[in-house]
Amino acid sequence: MTIETTNPGEKTWYGSKIEVDLELKSGTYKFTNFHPIGYGVGITGDISGGDGGSPATNSITLANLSKEHEKLFKPKAHIVVKAGGYDVFGIIAVGNITKVAPVAKDGEDRLLTITFVAGKDYSKNKKIYNAYSGAKKVKHSYKTSSGRTITWITSKKKNINIRFKKGVKAKTIIQRISREAGIPIAVLHLKKNKVYKRGYTVSSKPESAIKKIVKDCGSRFQYRMDDIVIDYDEKPTLYQTHLYFTLRDGLVNQPTISDEDGKKATWTVVTYLNPMIANSSTFYVAENIKSFVRVKNYTHSLDDMQTSCEVELV
Repeated sequence: MTIETTNPGEKTWYGSKIEVDLELKSGTYKFTNFHPIGYGVGITGDISGGDGGSPATNSITLANLSKEHEKLFKPKAHIVVKAGGYDVFGIIAVGNITKVAPVAKDGEDRLLTITFVAGKDYSKNKKIYNAYSGAKKVKHSYKTSSGRTITWITSKKKNINIRFKKGVKAKTIIQRISREAGIPIAVLHLKKNKVYKRGYTVSSKPESAIKKIVKDCGSRFQYRMDDIVIDYDEKPTLYQTHLYFTLRDGLVNQPTISDEDGKKATWTVVTYLNPMIANSSTFYVAENIKSFVRVKNYTHSLDDMQTSCEVELV
């Protein structure tokens, strides 16, 4: 199924497409709304994200899969969602399935809805340890069926939290936690690399500990699709899209101001679905705003193939 829309003022959008890749040990299955021509499946739903510091949870619905293909979608399976116009098509979400709803029926259509987390949520990771302070003796006892009591003693390591010496820098701590806890960080840029003069003890869960240190450094912890990004607004963005939006090229309507607070004014911008737009993406808006903007949060609609985002001036 190919979607074509025509906007007011004889400005034509030339078409769009959606693809869902289900990656399994047996191989990758590709489900599209455009191939083979005339036999594509229906794919609907919203893909959202933002700079709030938590991985996004999204749901999409696939219509009229075969029963054999429906059975392939299971919790923990990895999926990649791609969408966009025929000239700009790319990944808009990556994650692991957390829930597969029972197949629903709408007339003769069979609808399969899956929920997935974009990236991995490390907030539930247990505390991490890398040392022990001696051994603790533990007494055990067991009573047999004959009434006899058997006792024995074992030694158990006593864990302590990770500790850093005086004068340790924030970046060193973050990198150590990342390594010990297996939390990959795609980008690590701190506004200030704070020095902890009295040393530092990691006593909370790994992700929580990283977030606290990032805040101490005047920076922001966020998920960008399946990547963890630590950055700060004043730094030139790594996600410059080189997009230039006008009403004749990309914008659905005039941008509107949604909140005005001095230099932190935020605007709502709606474009035709563009996979280059995600949190922290920057681009130029020639209508109303007439400035470069940075995306705070966004929603890609697979129903009408539009992207709505809240942006702030760069």
